[in-house]
Amino acid sequence: MNTLIEYEASKLADLFDQGDRIAMHMFMENMHMPIDVQNKLMEEISALNHIDQNSIGKIIENYGQSQFSERLTL
Repeated sequence: MNTLIEYEASKLADLFDQGDRIAMHMFMENMHMPIDVQNKLMEEISALNHIDQNSIGKIIENYGQSQFSERLTL
């Protein structure tokens, strides 16, 4: 998991713990995530037994649009 996804997952975990679904959607909007993907992501996060950064990061990676690897080489 790359640093950007770790940050996004951490932020979403915090917002989910606060129960602030609107802030979660706004954050995902800033991530340029389509609404349908936001809804799927929210459903999957809600279905987790243990909500933490790693679990959310894996879900983000499943729906991610970036094809960059964690480390870019020349």
